[in-house]
Amino acid sequence: MSDPRVQDHGPDDSEGDSLEAGYPSIEPIKAANFPCWLMRIISTVVRAEVDRRMEPLGLTQAQWIPVLRLASGEAQTAADLARSTMQTPGAMTRLVDRLVEKGIIERERSTDDRRVVRLRLTEEGMRAAVQVPDIVRSVNHAALSPLAPDELAQFQSYLRRIYEAMPQTLNSDMCLPDANGPCHAAANATDTSTDTPSTPGKERAL
Repeated sequence: MSDPRVQDHGPDDSEGDSLEAGYPSIEPIKAANFPCWLMRIISTVVRAEVDRRMEPLGLTQAQWIPVLRLASGEAQTAADLARSTMQTPGAMTRLVDRLVEKGIIERERSTDDRRVVRLRLTEEGMRAAVQVPDIVRSVNHAALSPLAPDELAQFQSYLRRIYEAMPQTLNSDMCLPDANGPCHAAANATDTSTDTPSTPGKERAL
């Protein structure tokens, strides 16, 4: 005969205590156990270091990429920059305004079509742009320095395989930047003067 003073809470008593304390019993999640999360953290740290080294140039993460696109000839207008960086035209116009104020970029109206406003780097902008690739390469090299050359090649191969499989694994239609230039979707996108984001489709990795 059981003792009536002893209450039988059943097997879920600890869970009930947790709920009474205001939170459920949930298994903790650690970044080290989720490679994609860990890659995100690494990317965030790398970007922060790139930003730190860009400070003397007066450029932020959002700004040095468009500056580099103009310097390389990949873009000539704000619309070009918006498409290649997956920004809205309005957001890119504001970013260009800030770069114009800094003396990095200047606008000039096309002599062929007065409706077209082209962008070009100032002398100060070009001096900054030529330093960008070395900064990015230096941070990338430092972050990956623990890997031997063969490990690095294998790591890059794994990353590319994961990335290229995303249309099947995550139903995400993306494209990698390569020697052939911008994505066809970005290159063929229709310009618009609104702040409405582009229809989801191919995204170009920055």
